Amino acid sequence: MFKEQRSAMPSADNSQWHASETLDIRAIIQECRELPPDVTRAELTRIDERIIDRRLLSFLVGQSAPERHDPEWLVRQTCRKDALSPYLGRVLICVFIRLPGIHYTIEVDPELQRVVHWEWQDDSPKRRTNS
Repeated sequence: MFKEQRSAMPSADNSQWHASETLDIRAIIQECRELPPDVTRAELTRIDERIIDRRLLSFLVGQSAPERHDPEWLVRQTCRKDALSPYLGRVLICVFIRLPGIHYTIEVDPELQRVVHWEWQDDSPKRRTNS
């Protein structure tokens, strides 16, 4: 399906450089009971290490809703901000998993070795068209 891709960014002190290469990301995701079973069994599409700074958090929280007037989008942005704000200045491993019609973004704390946030996005054609 998709080949797993990895990219990395150093932490401020380089202590977590390439943390995704030393952790069993798949095992961490499989241990997350909140994720749907299809997701925990799926191939990892992409893995990125990134420092959560104010600029990135602002970008992630400020993304536009895929559909105008989507009341669920404000809830999603608030949850994202609440989940990622405690990690300002720290490295998180961002895992992408694509399934038919939907993709998941999963944030893993390499120090705690657990999922700290996840969300999904509908990829269906109706969601990709502008109204």
